[in-house]
Amino acid sequence: MTKKRKIEVNSIQEIDNKINELKLELAKYKGMLVSKTKVTNTSKKKEMQKEIARLFTLKNSLLKKKEGAKAA
Repeated sequence: MTKKRKIEVNSIQEIDNKINELKLELAKYKGMLVSKTKVTNTSKKKEMQKEIARLFTLKNSLLKKKEGAKAA
């Protein structure tokens, strides 16, 4: 079982930047898998996908908090 990494970004802009970095890294990794290049960590693809999902969840929660503050 792997230990979840704590996400330490607080602004929506930082989250967007991190998501873009992870998506680029994931695309490169998928290319290596398809081209049958030697890959040492086969579970890395799934870990990156989960990390991207966590960032989207954090971003959505921050946006909802921001909307709630505007409505009040």
